[in-house]
Amino acid sequence: MDDLARLFKTLHVIAVVLLGSGFVLEAICGIMVARATQVAEVRVYARLMALSENVLSPIAAVAIAVFGYAAAERFGYPLDLTWLALGQVLFYLIAILAIIILRPAANELNRLAQNAPDGPVTQDIAVRLRKPLPSIIGPLTSVAFVFVIYLMVAKPAW
Repeated sequence: MDDLARLFKTLHVIAVVLLGSGFVLEAICGIMVARATQVAEVRVYARLMALSENVLSPIAAVAIAVFGYAAAERFGYPLDLTWLALGQVLFYLIAILAIIILRPAANELNRLAQNAPDGPVTQDIAVRLRKPLPSIIGPLTSVAFVFVIYLMVAKPAW
């Protein structure tokens, strides 16, 4: 393994950890925001989820792709290997779901929380928190992400 391959692999792993930390942050905030009784609490969790969706995750996802492809090229992995192809499909599916469902939900909740008056959770926020799609898609993308990590580490021969 040459030095450039090691560099790309290391940067790829750092980006994976960064994206994974965003998943963990959003999971914890998602659980806590559902239990919040005050708008101030919702504001904190909503800001963190929006930060993850708008800053942390996009940077990490781009870095994963760039350094992942660079590392694969340096290691001589063809992109049509079963485990690598499946990992790519799942990675881009996660990205699509985040862009069309999770990011808009986080941004909407953040907007509602920032505009709401202090005090008990407003009706608008409560309605937003009861929408089930982000609560379903978030955990599904997390499980898919863990499976992608498994594929990249185990490199199964199937």
